[in-house]
Amino acid sequence: MAEAISHLAICTHGELFGGVERHVLAMVEGLAARNARPLLVLFRDGELAAQARALGTEPVILSSANLALAVTSRRLAAVLQQRGIRVVHAHGYKAGVFCALARAWYRFAIVKTEHGLPEPMAAGRQSALRNRFYYFVDALATHLAGASVCYVTEDIRKYYARAHAGLRVFVIPNGVPAMDRRRFPQPPDLAQQRFNLLVVGRLDEVKGHDVAIKALATAAISPNIHLNIVGTGPRDSQLLLLAKALRVADRVHLLGFRRNVYDYMAHCDALLMPSLHEGLPYALLEAMALGVPIIASAVGGLAEVIENGVTGLLVAPRSVPELAQAIEHLHADEALRTRLAAGAQAAQRSGYSLDTMTSRYMRVYGCSAA
Repeated sequence: MAEAISHLAICTHGELFGGVERHVLAMVEGLAARNARPLLVLFRDGELAAQARALGTEPVILSSANLALAVTSRRLAAVLQQRGIRVVHAHGYKAGVFCALARAWYRFAIVKTEHGLPEPMAAGRQSALRNRFYYFVDALATHLAGASVCYVTEDIRKYYARAHAGLRVFVIPNGVPAMDRRRFPQPPDLAQQRFNLLVVGRLDEVKGHDVAIKALATAAISPNIHLNIVGTGPRDSQLLLLAKALRVADRVHLLGFRRNVYDYMAHCDALLMPSLHEGLPYALLEAMALGVPIIASAVGGLAEVIENGVTGLLVAPRSVPELAQAIEHLHADEALRTRLAAGAQAAQRSGYSLDTMTSRYMRVYGCSAA
C-alpha cells in the first residue's frame, strides 16, 4: 500500500470548480496528512490549480486544447512514466479516457471515481446525444483499462451496475474534516436581521434553484426570509427573471462564485439543497460539519445521508409546497434548528470524515497496484 501511495497521481480536467474539484483537494489534503504527496495532473490551469498551489501542490498542466486525443494521451503517458507513477486516480470522463489511452504507451493501474450520474438535465437533442456518446466512450475506456471503480453513493453504484459489470467496485462516501463555525467571519451580505437561506452550487437546472425561488414566493413564507445563492452557471439570468416575475427579487441574492464559501455556510440559518438529483455533494457534508440545519430533496446521496427529522429535513423533489412548508417550519422553530444541526454534525464526524475517506482510498490504491 505504501508503495502505491508514493507512486500515485490524481488526474482530472480542472476546468470548473465543483464537487469533483473539492474531492480532489480533499484527497490532496488527506494524503498530505499521511506524508504522501500525489502528482496532480490537470488539463486546465484554473481555480482548482490555484487552490492546489495554495495547499503546496504544484500541478502538472497538460493542455488538451486543439490537440488530438492520441497526442494528449501520449504526453500524459510520458509524464507518468517519468515520475514512476503506478496508480492514477481519475475523475471525470475526459480524464478517464485520456488515462485509458495513455496505457498504450505506459502501463499503470487506474482507480476511477464516479461522482454522479451522466448529465440528467441535458438541454436539447444534440446535448443529450453528446452526453450519451461520452457515457459510452467513458464506460468502454474504463473496461478496457480494467479500472477499479469507486462510487460516492450506493445509488450511483446501482446505476452503473451493468456498465461496470466484471470490474472491481467500491462504495466510498465523500468525507470532510471537522470544522469550527467560530473560525469564519460573517459576510456582510448575510444581514443579521434576516433569516438567511443558502444554496451552494452551479446554476444548473438539476440543482433546483427555481424550486427554491418559487417556494420563497409562496404566501406561507415570512417576508424576512431571504435566499442567498452562491455559484455560477448558465441560468443566472433566468433565475433573476423568475425572481422578478414572482416579485421576490429583493429577497433573492445571486452572489456568484465566492472563494470564502465557508463564511456563508457558517453564518446562514439553513442550507437548502432542492436538487432533482445529487451524488454526495461536499456542500452537504461541509454544512453538516459546521452544524448548519439542512433542508434537502429526498434524492440520491441526499436521501442516503440525511435522516429526516434527525439530521435534516427531506422534501419531495420539485415540490414547491413541501419545500415552503419545511422552510417556514425551520424558521419558526429554533429548537428544531438546534437539534437538526447537532444531529448533522454528529453524523458527519462518525461517518463522513476526511480521515475515513482517505483510509478507504488508500486500500483501493494498494489492491489496484498489486
